[in-house]
Amino acid sequence: MALINQDFRPKAKRERHSLLRWAVFATASFVLGVVIAKTSSNSHTADGLPSFKQVKPSQDEMARLSFELTLPELQAEQEIIDDLNQEPVKQWQEFTVKSGDSLSKLFKRAGFDPLQLDEVMKSGAVAKKLTKIFPKDIIRVLTDDDGELQALRYEIDPEIYLMVERQAGQLVAREYKHNIETRVAHADGTIESSLFLAGNEAGIPEKLIMELAGIFGWDIDFALDIRKGDSFKVLYEEIYRNGEKIKDGDILAAEFVNDGEVYRAVRYTHPDTKRTEYYTPEGKSMRKEFLRTPVNFTRISSGFTTKRFHPVLQRFSSHKGVDYASKRGTPIRASGDGKVIFKVKKGGYGRVVIIQHGSKYTTLYAHLNSYNKNIRVGKKVKQGQTIAYVGSSGLATGPHLHYEFRVNGVHRNPQTVKLPSSQPVSRQHLAQSERATPPVLPQLDVLTRDTHLALPDTASADTE
Repeated sequence: MALINQDFRPKAKRERHSLLRWAVFATASFVLGVVIAKTSSNSHTADGLPSFKQVKPSQDEMARLSFELTLPELQAEQEIIDDLNQEPVKQWQEFTVKSGDSLSKLFKRAGFDPLQLDEVMKSGAVAKKLTKIFPKDIIRVLTDDDGELQALRYEIDPEIYLMVERQAGQLVAREYKHNIETRVAHADGTIESSLFLAGNEAGIPEKLIMELAGIFGWDIDFALDIRKGDSFKVLYEEIYRNGEKIKDGDILAAEFVNDGEVYRAVRYTHPDTKRTEYYTPEGKSMRKEFLRTPVNFTRISSGFTTKRFHPVLQRFSSHKGVDYASKRGTPIRASGDGKVIFKVKKGGYGRVVIIQHGSKYTTLYAHLNSYNKNIRVGKKVKQGQTIAYVGSSGLATGPHLHYEFRVNGVHRNPQTVKLPSSQPVSRQHLAQSERATPPVLPQLDVLTRDTHLALPDTASADTE
């Protein structure tokens, strides 16, 4: 269950407690618990003193120690545990995976018997995750005095970890999830020059800035439509593990004000298809059948017009598409689901891809530097899939994408053509969603309250 900040007070910067400080507390708590548990036993030695049975911490306790303490702190904990259990002190070791390493190479470098690697790989199906270790991954192992492996810890990702434990003489591998908490954060900003800069100033990670642009990208052309004074507000998830933030989650709701027009979106997962998308508060899908722009955050170098002076041919001619100036190699996305029907050089267009979308629409992408190696004629593509990369092949003075949108074979202005929408959420499902999910729109209203939406007049860009 997400934790919702209802009053939206500014987030205080949380001071991180050091691992050592936490370790001391954990150690004291753990040891005290063990001592109390043991001294409460009715078992006594001959001289009347309470006896201490050998006890071991649970797997979850050991996992917590293994992942959250530094190696010296972890070894100190192990010495306390082994001392309480009247056992020889076992040793923790830590190995960092190097480029080209496999578990076999790592075990050899650590001086383990090859038979122990075989035993680890036979400890359970989840142990196969160890065949996909990556450079800079950390693996911790626990050995006894004879060098026999007693435990292995590997963090698969920030949320899942692998534990291999020796139980009754046999190694057993299990996969566990960390204790993960989801909180809701908020941010807002006003654009002075670009969405990226405004997002950075608002403290929004780049991933979420891109997601925000993707949500509203069907209605707003972020290369052409952005105005100084446009503003945004966003509610998004933050993922915490044991009280420490590990990553950002998804956007839950957002608002974008473009040239005085307000756009709002709410995240919704369809109960039947389990597909998650963004919808307006009225249940209309934000997703259109086509993206408004097939490249991210560029500028229009030439618009759709019937009379344009060609910089290479040095004469006036019609320009039945839109040119997006961008860096060479910038990914180009398919603007809609469809099938590739053309992929070859074509005169002044240079390298070209043409996609057929159903029986009515086609889109053309020209002056490409190169193609996505997985794209070929006859293959289906999904909206947003990278099909090629920006270049300057053909008659071009610099790297840019020439993009055309055709309806029944007739060229239409990609910037102004009305795009068909996806299916809306049914009234029944929308009502169920409003009852089952946290009230994110009222929280967005709180962020919007007292915000002056009247924006300064700015000269609109000319697409013609």
